[in-house]
Amino acid sequence: MTTFNVNVNSASESRVVLRPLQMSDAGDIFAIWSDPDVMRFYDIAPLTALDQAEQLVAGMIQDLVEVKGVRWAILLKESNRLIGTCGFMLNHNFHSATLGFELARQYWRQGLMHEALNAAIDHAYQEWNINRIQTTTNLDNQASAGLLHKLDFVEEGVMRQWGYWQSAFHDVRLFSLIRADRGIRRPTPR
Repeated sequence: MTTFNVNVNSASESRVVLRPLQMSDAGDIFAIWSDPDVMRFYDIAPLTALDQAEQLVAGMIQDLVEVKGVRWAILLKESNRLIGTCGFMLNHNFHSATLGFELARQYWRQGLMHEALNAAIDHAYQEWNINRIQTTTNLDNQASAGLLHKLDFVEEGVMRQWGYWQSAFHDVRLFSLIRADRGIRRPTPR
């Protein structure tokens, strides 16, 4: 997988840009991932030191090198400020991907993540021959569930005690989006 920017929207009203995460983003990632409100539903505790963010970013970049996934920085187009990330863990054999995302609290409920995820999803379907995208949310994370519904994800159900974090087992809601749900045709073999 090569490094690339994702075209969020060809129209001039696009407010965000996606670009590959870089080590120089660690400070911005620390600011976002150290916020307890942002991390409330995540499977890790809020970060407490910059070196944790540096290790996190290095791991995400390594995933890209190993072709297991991609994580993009979400930038405000007008200021080039990093406001969140989104990305996929890929399973090429199954033609599927698992989506993850987060956004700095001051940018919630402005439609910015919707723009970013629309572009990321289109990219996955068009460039990687993905058929299924899935993601999970904490049962109480109504904001993420609402966003996923707006993106036409289907809620498949609850996976009981799916994961263990913050000293407890957690149930999660499973969502999926199939290529056909977006009206995107499979590419013809080359």
